This record gives sequence, structure tokens and C-alpha cells, in this order.
Amino acid sequence: MKNQKRISNSIEVFLTKNENINLLLGNTLTIIYKYNFSSQSYEYFSPSIKTLTGYTIDDINKIGFNSFVQRMIEVKKELHKVKTSNAVNAYAENFSAKYEIITKAGELKWVEDNAFIKFDEKGIKQHSIGILKDVTPIYTFFNSCDEERKRLEKMLNLSSEIFLAFSNNFEVKFINKKGCEIFGYESNQMIGRNWFNFVSPNYKEAAEKILLKISGNPAEKQEVIEYPVINSEGDQKIIQWRVSNLFDEDGKSIMIINSGSDITKKIKEQKVQEVIASILQAANTLQNIDEFFSFVHSSIKLLMPAENFYIALYDKESGCITFPYFVDVVDKEAPPKRFGKGLTEYVLTTGKSALITREKDHELVMSGEVELMGTPSAIWLGVPLKIRDNTVGVLVVQDYETSVNYGEREKEILETISHPLSSAIERKIEEYKRVMLIEELKELNLSKDRLFSLISHDLRSPFNSLLGFAEILSSEHDTLTSEEVKEYLNMIYESSKNLYSMTNNLLQFSRFQMGKLEYHPEKLNLSTIVHNNVKMVQGNAVKKQLAISMEVEPDFDVLADEDMVNSIIQNLVSNSIKFTPKGGKIKVIAKKLKKPDETNFIEICVEDTGIGMTSMEMDKIIQDHLTSKPGTEKEYGTGLGLLLVKEFVNKNGGKIFIQSTPKKGTKFSFTLPIFSE
Repeated sequence: MKNQKRISNSIEVFLTKNENINLLLGNTLTIIYKYNFSSQSYEYFSPSIKTLTGYTIDDINKIGFNSFVQRMIEVKKELHKVKTSNAVNAYAENFSAKYEIITKAGELKWVEDNAFIKFDEKGIKQHSIGILKDVTPIYTFFNSCDEERKRLEKMLNLSSEIFLAFSNNFEVKFINKKGCEIFGYESNQMIGRNWFNFVSPNYKEAAEKILLKISGNPAEKQEVIEYPVINSEGDQKIIQWRVSNLFDEDGKSIMIINSGSDITKKIKEQKVQEVIASILQAANTLQNIDEFFSFVHSSIKLLMPAENFYIALYDKESGCITFPYFVDVVDKEAPPKRFGKGLTEYVLTTGKSALITREKDHELVMSGEVELMGTPSAIWLGVPLKIRDNTVGVLVVQDYETSVNYGEREKEILETISHPLSSAIERKIEEYKRVMLIEELKELNLSKDRLFSLISHDLRSPFNSLLGFAEILSSEHDTLTSEEVKEYLNMIYESSKNLYSMTNNLLQFSRFQMGKLEYHPEKLNLSTIVHNNVKMVQGNAVKKQLAISMEVEPDFDVLADEDMVNSIIQNLVSNSIKFTPKGGKIKVIAKKLKKPDETNFIEICVEDTGIGMTSMEMDKIIQDHLTSKPGTEKEYGTGLGLLLVKEFVNKNGGKIFIQSTPKKGTKFSFTLPIFSE
């Protein structure tokens, strides 16, 4: 009863405030008629039919009612079964319709027709009794309201803002064209659904709390809030909403009105600018280039998925591509490689960004522009890194499973980042080169000081010996016996030979340090090389009564530089002769390695029964310290021989190992690659 009273009061208020409605209800014409289907004529019309149409009943029967009906809408028919007094089934029909008519005076009017049609036992229409009402004022009023609504909707649809209305239970009632564009739905796909179906799940609770507060408080003013929504493709859009409430006269909320602006791009641009600023700051503060690359990676992850990320740099002089930073869930490492036909090289060649889908990758492969390399990606995005218009590298993100993670927007972001990143990389690389050059110069200066120290100390002894014996022969020649002269000449010969060997090592070392010692690998027969070099130092071994044995297969061929291999074997065998007492043994043995990762190498061992070395002495050799000490017969040396051995073994792609026990002997082992056609 209370609700009915409220409705009644509302109608009364509505009628009081709308004089047009009162007027139209008071002036509505109601006309009763009876129509005979057999004679196809009206048997009765209320006299006011002439007031409504300008025609009399005779006129209408003459010209027909349909002659002045312009159109008919909203036709409804309901057929009912009716039992008559003689228990025979008959039928009756409720008929209703609305007509637009043109009166005799040419005036357009709207008429509502409600009739009851009676059928006989055979289902043939007999007659109808109905009421015609002039509803022109009502139609005019509601049509004007409908036109106003359409004009309002048209205005809202022209707006660049989102306009949205939903009820207190958050059922969507209206959304304009711009809103449909943002969400990717038609309006009929959204109207009637709960608004929170379109709100980002992480923000539903917070958004609902604010909207409930607005709907429950009549005094609540317009609120400005930001929260993300999800469109039909699953993308997140950040909307800034201005929310207000629409209340009835009792202060009860009847609708929540929202207008919104898509600020996704603005927010992303702000984030991009923040990331760029942080990268520039890091470029000026972080000293370690690896830390800088790691920081760039973590910064990009704030803007897009970047679990698979790498930076590739290209050196045109060497034709080599290196990967100073590489993080990937599939490929765990990326060693340096020659310039080929991969996607990285595709960007380096074109100097343009590339967004490569699986389909695009297939097209490039089929056209011969790229070759399949590594694990294929669902989407691959690479942008060039340029320094003074020269492409020096590529910045890459890729996804192996999802192809929608990168698009034109992500490409634009990386292109924006690539400019400061390129400058930062250039600066960091130059800083790194400068630091490495300084360290290299320090090391060269230290080597120079050590070398000069050895030259001044170790080369002085053989020169003193030469000068001493030469002076005796020169000043006391007449007093010396032939045996003494022979002994002194032999001493001069040995000192000269040692001095030659030391000087030769010194020259080789200096040329190697200056980069003037060229590397020319070729096919070498190891057996021939070993026998020739042992033969050259055999005289020293004979004098010390040392036995040298060689176990090298005649078909062992290696790929190495001949001069360097000669120097390696001569220095190692000479070193064994120097530190092995009279009557000792020296072995030179070669064998093919059998471990899976070493099958392409031959190991050469020079083993002696000499005085051996302590662990401290071996550490100095491993750490490239220049050290020397006299041999068992006071033979001189500079320590350069073993240093050259290490450098030459490494240059030829091998490795060197040392095993030694004091007073038992030393074993030097080194590897060389097997020659293969």
C-alpha cells in the first residue's frame, strides 16, 4: 500500500508539473464503433468520429477506413476459444493497433484501436466492437522526448570522452560510441551486464568501494578516480573517471553517471620518460658495463615482457658479433659468432627495426634473406643501436610462446630507448676500453721493468764470462798451455751459445709483445718436428750424459705455426737438460687424447728426472712471473723461455700443464689441435 501510495503521489506530482499531459488527457477523443465483416461496413460510430477524422460514418463506409490510414504500427492479436450457450466451440480475438491517419482537412493524427472480434462456429469473422482513441497529443509528447533522447545520444556519441551510466546494482544502462571503441564491444554487448565484468581484476575491490560510497551518499560530490578496465582483446586500459550520482526527489540514488578519458598512452609515456631518465642517470653513475646492461634490462621489464632479452654488438673490422648481455629462458648462452644471416644480422644490415612473427620469419627464410638459427620465436622484436648513423648493435626482446606481447607500440618504446642507450653504450665502451688500455699499459710497463731487470742481471753473467775468458786468452796467451787454451775456448763457446739462446728468446718475446710475430698455422708432422728440435740441443745433453728418448707416432699431424712449435719444443727440452743432473733421463712422448671434449687434440709431454720445482715456483710460472735460476751446471737463463712456451701454446689453440716434485723431476704437457682435411 505504501508503494502504491508513493506511485500515486509521483503520478500526481508528474501531472501537476506537466500541464501538456493534463491537457492531452482531458482532450482525448474516445470513439466506439461496430464493424460487420459480412457487409464489410461499419454499423455504428460514435458521433465524435467526425471530430476526429472529418468524415461521417457514411463517408467512411463509402471510401473505406483504410483509405485515410497512412501507416499502422504495433499490431497485436490474441485468439481465444469461447464456449457458447449450446456448448459449441467458437472463437474470439483481441485486436489492438495504432494508426497514423490523415483527416479530411489534411491533418495527421495518431489513433489507438482496441477491438474485440467475434467468430462463428465455422471460424468466420462476424463482427468487431472496438474503441478508437485520439492519442495524437501523447504521441507528439513522447516523440518529442524520444527525439530529445536521440539528439542527446548523438551528442554523446560525438564526444571524445567515454560516457557511461549504470544502476545502483552496477548494471550497465548506457555507453556511448567512444566507450564502445575503447572496450571493443557493441553497446548491446555491454548494456545489461555487470560493470565489474569490465574492470581489471586487481582493481575491482578498490573501485567498488569508491562507487558504493558515491551511490550511498546524496551529498557526495563528483569524484575523480583512476582505475584500469579490460577490453575485448584482454588489453588493459587506464581510464580517468569523473563519477557523479543521479538522485530522485526522495534523495534515493537512481543511476551513477560516469565520464572518462583514456589516459593509458599518457601513463605509458610518463613511464617511458621515467625509464629513459633512469637509464641516462645509470649511464652516468654505473661504472661497470655489465651492471649497466643489467639495469637497462630491468628497466625495460617495467614497460613490457622481457624475460628473453639480449644486446648484440657488431665489430665491422673483425666481422664478429658479440653478446655482452644475454638472458634467455631457452638458450642459456650466446658465444661470439661471425656475421651470418640471422635476424640480428637482418637488423644490422637494414638498419631498421623489425617486428618478426613466425609467418614473417618463414617468409624471410623462404626468400633467402635470413637463415634458421637458434630456437624459433612466436614474436621477435629487434631495434638497431646506432652511433653517428652507423648501426653498431641490436637491442632484442623475444617471446617463444605468445605472439601478442609485442607490437608497434613496444617497437616505438624500444626505438625511443635505443637512442640514449646507444650513446650510453658508446660512452661505456669507450670508458671500458680506456680502463683496459690503462691496465694493459700498466702490465706492459711492469713486464718491461721485469724484462730490463732480467736483461741487466741474467745477461750480464754470460757476458762477464765471455769477457773474462777472452781477456785471459788475450793477455796471457803466451803463458797458457794448449789444454788451458782449449778449455777457455770451450767456456767461451758455451757462454756464447747460452747467450744466443737467451737473446733469441728475448727477441721473440719482444716481437710477440709488440704484435709483430705473425701466426701462420699449417699441417706439421709432429714426429719430424720433435726429432729435428731434439737433435739441435742433443749436444748439451751428451755433455751432461743425459739420455733422451722419443715416443711419437709417425702419422701424428697437427695444425700449428712451425716457428712457434719449434720454440716450444726447444725451450722445454733445453729446460729439462738445464735442470737435470748428469746421468738423468728425458722423455718426449706424444699421444692422442680420448676424452669426449679433447678428441681433436694431441698431447705432447716433456718429462725429466731433474731437480723439480716447489709449488711456489710452479705458481710463479702459471702467473707469468719472469723468474730464472742457474741450472745443475751453472747454466744461465732469463725465464723468458717458459713464458714464450705458454704464449705460443695458447696462440695455437692448446693448453699447458705442469707437474713437478722436488728432487724427482718435472713434467711439462701441452696440447695441439690435430690437422683435419
